[in-house]
Amino acid sequence: MQGDGIALRFGLANVLLVAGIASLLVGGWAIVLVAAVAMLSGGPIDEVAGDDESMVGDAGRRFYAFNLYATAPLIALLTIAFLYGVRQSAGATDGLGQALPLVAAGFLVGYLYALVGVTVAHELTHWTHDRIAQESARILLSFTFNTTFTIYHVHGHHRTVAQYNDAATARRGEHVLAFIVRTVIWQFREAVSYEAERLRRANQAVWSWHNRALIGQLYSFAIVVVAWGFAGLTGVLAFMSAALVGRIIHELMNYVQHYGLVRVDGAAIEARHTWDCYRRISNALQYNLPRHANHHLFASKPFWDLPISDKAPRLPHGYQTMAMLALIAPLWRRTMRPLLADWDRNHANEAERELIRQRGWDNLA
Repeated sequence: MQGDGIALRFGLANVLLVAGIASLLVGGWAIVLVAAVAMLSGGPIDEVAGDDESMVGDAGRRFYAFNLYATAPLIALLTIAFLYGVRQSAGATDGLGQALPLVAAGFLVGYLYALVGVTVAHELTHWTHDRIAQESARILLSFTFNTTFTIYHVHGHHRTVAQYNDAATARRGEHVLAFIVRTVIWQFREAVSYEAERLRRANQAVWSWHNRALIGQLYSFAIVVVAWGFAGLTGVLAFMSAALVGRIIHELMNYVQHYGLVRVDGAAIEARHTWDCYRRISNALQYNLPRHANHHLFASKPFWDLPISDKAPRLPHGYQTMAMLALIAPLWRRTMRPLLADWDRNHANEAERELIRQRGWDNLA
């Protein structure tokens, strides 16, 4: 059903960012509390809240766009508050009382880098005719050392999704840690290759200021310099730890989105080539990213125009819950085996079933 008002729930992600910033400035157990609320919101509370299959509509598009553009400044403030706290805690000797909030701070910052920063960057990456959106996406991704995402995601993943050689599609039976290593390396390598080819076609030097892959690395390096200025080596290590947490969480979500699905090279992309999820809170916090099938069919659609798809396979839980299950291989296999068997029977075409047989993926989760 088409909505005709502003869906205020799409402001929740930035509310969570503001709460994160405030907790870092207050320090202590406030950080642990906000980190716990964030995890519970995206996990157990999300499961209890259930699904939302309504259409949002574009009546609130100015509110939605404001929230998207506000994310980069808020992520920057989050990082500064984090580094300030790291500097204040340097040399403290009060044991667990100091260590636990500091660890929680690193986790919270990394979690928000992924949940909000990368999600918004993904949305803005597809606003290809808006230079401010493109730069905002690159800035947000620089906090997880992943600025080449803006290149590979558009020119690679959206063309090769669910194919064997897609860097961002987890293969059936592939362990989540193996996938994370493969996808990080392959996405970077493919993005560098795409960008070099683009520059050659434009008769521009590969090693130049026109190289988006190269400039993106400078964005991340600039944040490292700021971290050093705030808290020296401790600040750099703290920031890089948070960035690592954020990148891992991002790739856990990637793992879930297309896991085990198969598409013949060159065949049309259809709704069946991605897992959808309609959990109310996850879709609010991730700007309808879990309505992933329609996104792949119409990549230029803004998030508020994405409907549900009755032809896409559905996950039984929200993205975060599924990502946590992925970390426990036996639970992941037990959850995905019947889903993949159902996909093979009711969604795959004969050519895809033949690929599954050739690869020995029958009944494999």
